[in-house]
Amino acid sequence: MHKIAFFNNKGGVGKTTMVHHMAYMFAELGYRVLAADLDPQSNLTSMFLPMERIAESLEEDSRLTIMDAITPIVEGEVYQPVHVEKIEDNIGLLIGSLSLSMYEDKFSDTWLKCLDGDPYSFKSVSKIMKI
Repeated sequence: MHKIAFFNNKGGVGKTTMVHHMAYMFAELGYRVLAADLDPQSNLTSMFLPMERIAESLEEDSRLTIMDAITPIVEGEVYQPVHVEKIEDNIGLLIGSLSLSMYEDKFSDTWLKCLDGDPYSFKSVSKIMKI
């Protein structure tokens, strides 16, 4: 299994567009692709899904977005598997959530605390890597 991550703090540099096109490119080459929309703006989700499906994912009890996997981890509860939305036969999407912005500062703090050897922070980050 190969993993490719796109990260840049600068907005508007083409990260989302690149991920969208590369997902389809790798799928055409025969690879199974899982695209994870971890941007609080959820633009990758809006590129892959029609507006009706996005609206369904925002319903209170839908349990369709990445937040449904992250929230229990942050709150110290039992990890819940995340929903993978089927886009095509070999493309799946972890649906983004606007609510991710609530956790940006917490995630930043957790990474820094890992460097200080904080066991709770390391446990949280390790769980998020398994999503």
